[in-house]
Amino acid sequence: MPAPPTPEMIRNIFEEIENTRTMGIWLASKYVLEHRYKAAKDMFEKLLQLSPNDVEIMALYANVYCVEGKLIEAENRLNHVLILNPNYPLALYFLGYVYNAKGEYEKAINMYETALKYFSENEKMEKADAYQNLGFSLWEVKRREEAIEAWKTSLKYNPEQKNVKKTLKKFTNEYGMAKSPVGMDDYWAFVDFKRKEFLANKDRDYFKGLDEAKMLLEKITNAWDNEIISKSGSKLKRMKTKEKVKLFKDTKVF
Repeated sequence: MPAPPTPEMIRNIFEEIENTRTMGIWLASKYVLEHRYKAAKDMFEKLLQLSPNDVEIMALYANVYCVEGKLIEAENRLNHVLILNPNYPLALYFLGYVYNAKGEYEKAINMYETALKYFSENEKMEKADAYQNLGFSLWEVKRREEAIEAWKTSLKYNPEQKNVKKTLKKFTNEYGMAKSPVGMDDYWAFVDFKRKEFLANKDRDYFKGLDEAKMLLEKITNAWDNEIISKSGSKLKRMKTKEKVKLFKDTKVF
């Protein structure tokens, strides 16, 4: 009768499986970079034979279909991962990519935001990528200020994100706000300064209702027309940002 396996033998078996898994993931990732998608999928199939419910392998496998542009297959596989683990952040992140690619931006936003809840603070690169993609989805639904904040947060987790830096440079104005699509950056900066001033004076960060918000915007617009444009309009284009900010802050609205 053969002797039962010793603890050391069991430990060695698990180490061998883990080493095989790590090498397999590395090889599959290499194949994807080389556009050898069938080889990558074959490798993931072999790894899943060792561990059929390994959600990381399943999510990475699904992502190969994302890269190939086979979004329906990718979505189905990722949904299967989330049945096994509804809070698995990598699957949520990949599903956000799928929805964004399909033009379903609100769904993408929801997936990215949920993924960010479950990525640990140690997963800085993953959080940086999630915030970057969240920003693009937010921008598509015209939530531009939120998009800018998402990109800035991405850089906090990974300051080396060159693409995010280029994006912020492209989409932000001299005030650090989202660029106006109709060239009204000065006006919206003035509105923003006065909105924040109004709420700070009220010691709150919200409007009590639509009527209050409309009343404030009307007062700000009147001040813009009668105090800024009529008195300094011709000078605005020549003024430095600091000078304009001082002018906006010094202008009385309420």
